[in-house]
Amino acid sequence: MESSRRKNLTKILAFVYPYRLRLLGLMGLTVLLSILAMLPPLITRAIIDRVLTEGRRDLFAGLAVCMFAMPLVMALCYFIQTVGITQLGQRFVFDVRTALYQHMLGLSLRFYGKHSPGKLVNRLMGDSGTVQQMLTAQSITVISDLVCALFAVTATFTINWRLASLLGLIVLIFVLNYHFNIRRIRRASRSAWSAMDRLSGGVQNRLVANVAVKTFGAEGRENAVFQRHSDSTLEFGREAMVAGSNFSLNTNLIQNLGRSLMFFLGCAMVLRGDLSYGDVTAFTAYAMQLLMPAVRFSELARQIQQVSIATERLFEIFDELPEIANDKHPVAVKRIRGQVEFKDVAFHYEAGRPVIRGLDLRVEPGQTIALIGPTGCGKSTVLSLLLRFYDICGGELLIDGIDIRKYDVHALRRQFGIVLQESLLFSTTIAQNIRYGRPSATQEEIVAAARVAEIHDFIMGLPKGYDTYVGDYGVELSVGQKQRINIARAVAADPAILIMDEATSSLDSESEQAIQKAMDRVLEGRTSFVVAHRLSTIRNADQIVLLNQGRIEEMGSHDELMAIPEGHYHDLYTKHMGAGVLTE
Repeated sequence: MESSRRKNLTKILAFVYPYRLRLLGLMGLTVLLSILAMLPPLITRAIIDRVLTEGRRDLFAGLAVCMFAMPLVMALCYFIQTVGITQLGQRFVFDVRTALYQHMLGLSLRFYGKHSPGKLVNRLMGDSGTVQQMLTAQSITVISDLVCALFAVTATFTINWRLASLLGLIVLIFVLNYHFNIRRIRRASRSAWSAMDRLSGGVQNRLVANVAVKTFGAEGRENAVFQRHSDSTLEFGREAMVAGSNFSLNTNLIQNLGRSLMFFLGCAMVLRGDLSYGDVTAFTAYAMQLLMPAVRFSELARQIQQVSIATERLFEIFDELPEIANDKHPVAVKRIRGQVEFKDVAFHYEAGRPVIRGLDLRVEPGQTIALIGPTGCGKSTVLSLLLRFYDICGGELLIDGIDIRKYDVHALRRQFGIVLQESLLFSTTIAQNIRYGRPSATQEEIVAAARVAEIHDFIMGLPKGYDTYVGDYGVELSVGQKQRINIARAVAADPAILIMDEATSSLDSESEQAIQKAMDRVLEGRTSFVVAHRLSTIRNADQIVLLNQGRIEEMGSHDELMAIPEGHYHDLYTKHMGAGVLTE
């Protein structure tokens, strides 16, 4: 475990490496501040013993100038140090967050299935912010504290070795206090952060599903669940706070008792004639120069534990390997023809539980393939394999005669346009939403895509037209309007292969017919895969593929499948043609 922590800290320090020269400069400034901080006790000692006791008035003016100049010089140095370390810390955490976010974008859908968005946001924003504590004025003063402590030890032993030895025992008590408390702090902090992950994940999921919550009148139940998660977070947080407070209280108690003990023992030695007044004043000052760093070391040690936990949590994400990786020599293609072939394809999400079994399907460029079947039969999985969200577990999946795994994954996915059942819009303008699949699309192409999706007239009726914002602080759209913008986005992407996964299920029949007529023109020369239940969507498909338990049960055109009297498709169509929908 310790080796793993050291390894993670070493990895996170790699983000500091580009700023090493600036950091060394700040450390040098810190050493200068440490030396300056050591001078006031010596000046005070000289004033008491030389000027006041021995009457050396000629030294008074020079010592006074030094005493007043010292705070001004130190204030300037502290300002430069604080600004420098703050900027460095902010840049550091920016680099960490950027690298983590980029890494997360490259991870597979399986990863996002295991981790809630709320938990990932906590790691991205919260834990990276905690790691920033590595680079703060408090942490970098450890250099100053080391210099001060070394100087103070030397000075105290020079003044009186007996008192200095007792001071060393007090420092040892600081070490014991750290040893007995830090494990409890670490355990409590990790539990508190894990509880916060669960709370954030639950809140995020329920806010996204707010329609379902309201539909089933489940506000009371969800509030109770939130209260349970909050109570758990509060309990672990309280334990972490108590552990940290005990540690801090013990540290401050040791410091205050040690300071008082040093002062009164010093006074006793003055009464015995073993020390001068100036010696006691200087020794007490240097004792504080040793005890205060000990206090800060103790607090910094607790901070390091928090940074260590946050670093572990970050590298739990960083150490996740992308499931979908490019071939060593990927095929980069500008435009595919759209021939797709599944050869004895098998796939499973979990070993021993196959979802696709021996799938054989050949699709020629420009053909429209309709996938139908009961829930769980593998329709959406087929599309996910085609987009290479997952890799097949057996057989071959070819596009234009080339294994799909040979293509550059990003170049491959740019060949697709996709419209899902659940519409998704970003919090930006309508134009930017439509342009998302192809950022280079012109305004004319955006308008043309909106016309195809039967949404142009509605957009032009808005105050700002295509520059209208949607989402947060923007216009609210109906489900059907959102879906039409999604369809326009897929059209504007000018894909070689178009995927429609229940894309028109949220539209009324009249709108769907209008869009379908326009889409027929767009689909010319493009391979398309359609998952739908409405007969109007699938009847004209070149091939209708009826899936059942991951296998093709029936396949052919509408007329060919209807020519099979005892066929499953024939029974479904005959039974539901009046409703216009193929139910399960």
